[in-house]
Amino acid sequence: MTSEIGDNSLGNSAKLQKRREKDQRRKHYDDQQVQGTNNSSIVSKRSVEKLYFPQIQQELGSWFSHFVPSSKKDRRSPAINRGYWIRMESIRRTLYKIIASQGRNKDLASRESSDKCKRKIINVVNLGCGFDPLPFQMLSMKNKDVVWDDGEFDVKFFDIDYPDLVQEKYLLIQKSDEIKQLIGDEVGNDTLCKLNTANYKLIGCDLKNLSQYQQIVDHLFSKDTSSDEMNIFIAEVSLAYMKPEYANPVIGISSKTSNSNFIILEQIMPDGAHNAFATKMLYHFAHLRSPIQCVESYPTKSQQLQRFQSYYNFAEVRNLFENWQWLIEDDEIKDQMMQVEEFDEWEEFILFCQHYIVLHATNDERQLVYDEKLTHDFQVDEEEEERVVFEIDEGVKLSIDDRFDEEVDILQVKFPACSRLNDKVYVHGGLKQTRTNETIVVDYKSGKIERQLQDELREVIPKPRMCHCLTNVGGDLILSGGRTRPCDVKGDVYKFDGQHWSHIVQLDAPRARHSTVAINKDEVLIFGGLQESSNADPFIILNVKTNQILSLEPRGEYIENLNSATIVYNQDKNEGYIYGGFNECHLPNVNDRLYKFTIDYDSNQIKLDVVLQHLMFARIGSQAQLINNGNKLLIAGGVSSETILTSKTNIVTLQLDTLVFKSVEVPLNVSSKHPIILIGFGLVAMNQHLSLIVGGGAVCYSFGSCYNCVYRLEY
Repeated sequence: MTSEIGDNSLGNSAKLQKRREKDQRRKHYDDQQVQGTNNSSIVSKRSVEKLYFPQIQQELGSWFSHFVPSSKKDRRSPAINRGYWIRMESIRRTLYKIIASQGRNKDLASRESSDKCKRKIINVVNLGCGFDPLPFQMLSMKNKDVVWDDGEFDVKFFDIDYPDLVQEKYLLIQKSDEIKQLIGDEVGNDTLCKLNTANYKLIGCDLKNLSQYQQIVDHLFSKDTSSDEMNIFIAEVSLAYMKPEYANPVIGISSKTSNSNFIILEQIMPDGAHNAFATKMLYHFAHLRSPIQCVESYPTKSQQLQRFQSYYNFAEVRNLFENWQWLIEDDEIKDQMMQVEEFDEWEEFILFCQHYIVLHATNDERQLVYDEKLTHDFQVDEEEEERVVFEIDEGVKLSIDDRFDEEVDILQVKFPACSRLNDKVYVHGGLKQTRTNETIVVDYKSGKIERQLQDELREVIPKPRMCHCLTNVGGDLILSGGRTRPCDVKGDVYKFDGQHWSHIVQLDAPRARHSTVAINKDEVLIFGGLQESSNADPFIILNVKTNQILSLEPRGEYIENLNSATIVYNQDKNEGYIYGGFNECHLPNVNDRLYKFTIDYDSNQIKLDVVLQHLMFARIGSQAQLINNGNKLLIAGGVSSETILTSKTNIVTLQLDTLVFKSVEVPLNVSSKHPIILIGFGLVAMNQHLSLIVGGGAVCYSFGSCYNCVYRLEY
């Protein structure tokens, strides 16, 4: 009996040992996958460095080139380039402002005291640094006297990451004479540091090993609150891969150092996990076996604030688009970026930015990054944003039309032009892998989707394009404008009868992202979409019978040329509405007003009045329709510059007599089965009680693309 018990004990011990070894291998593999995220991000950052730095930020140098293999010098897409630029620039400018606060806060008495020659020590600690060369950028800039240094600060840099990754970074640094000259010779023999110089230390540590991190902090940084030492900790999407029970103690340990500041960049999910962008983001990291662990515990800005207020006295948070608007104060650099790289992916850029925050926490209110008025304005805006909860409009229902599911892949296209002819929806052009000129037919009666074949040798077919318009006027579809590249804007107009295309006229000026609406059986009103250098009139009427173009003179409230504004028109009442859209394309500046207009044919004037100003109108690329006999405005999608559009605000209605908003509910069975993403899509009325949402989608940063199926809006 004793022997059997002993044998069982030995067997259980062996099983336990195997399980531990298996768990250890899995942990090692998962850690390797997290480290692997460095490889893709560093290539993207190198793409930004190669493209933007030589022309608009020469002082930042070319340090990424020391860490990116020559075979991976890929140029990323414009949206990814700009996304990584705002990531890096947000971290850098926040860091500058914190350091600069030391000069502002030093009172006159201390300047005149005997301590005036004592240099203040500022430690910049990059947690999960990867191959990021931030220390080398800043040290080289300091030597060029182009940043904060006025002789009062002694800035030291500490890079901390997994030991394996630190070893790789160490070897790459050893190969670079330029970096070695910049950081100087090694000093002392600190066993905690893989590399140790007077102004730079490279340290290997798995941050989940909290006792080791505590040891490093205790050894290197002061806890004396009266000390002149300042410690600034940076975590750029590094703690995000750790579960909160590991990530939060890292924050807590860091907060107890002398004059501690913390800058963190992490993902959020302000519309929850069923949002199309969030779904793609979560899948991307999970598929790479490096799931983001904190985002579901802290999915909003307010929850991230509460998280850090547990450790610090003060905290402030902005999403990356708010930083684009307010932290990047110099509009000149934004204009220069447009000159370096053509850019027209505002919807995708804003959507990405609204899913990333930069939070700064400090124990000294004087070190806050945003000035008092701006901080107050943001607090007010966030409070108003949280109160944007509308009553559900029970008269409008959204659902998936699953009859089209088998063929819906044909509709994976962004920014096409869509309109109805008879009982069919025609979806023309747009962007797939490249811009296309194919025509897709969505047959509502049969529940079929097919590509319409064209004999390109015999037909006059519009060239491939996107951001154009297709308008039903008198039983024909009128295609106008559009673009290929952002700066290659078209001015041609075609007529389509359901089978054949014919070129009919040229517009007064090239237009893309313009807005069109039929105002009678012969005429289409065209608004906006002009290039900024154009002197053409924003409003024109195109007569498709005579091919004549008539300019309208705006009267009443002033309205500028707008891109991607939304326009609707009630022919029975001779009145229409315009909202949203943007100008100043390098910013962009988004219109948050609803205009009502009427057309005076006798004087060739269009009279405009402002009906209402509201953040729900501040949308780029929204679609709308007048429903309920023209008494209600149905507003769908687009991207807002003022707030992220959620399942409660993505689709709303506005009762035009009472100016009351209501929310069109996005049912859970829609968001869980096929999350809707209302970017570059078409909203097409089939009759007085039904509209279809067709086409549309977005590249979700570097996580991949998502597209819509066919949705029904019944009212």
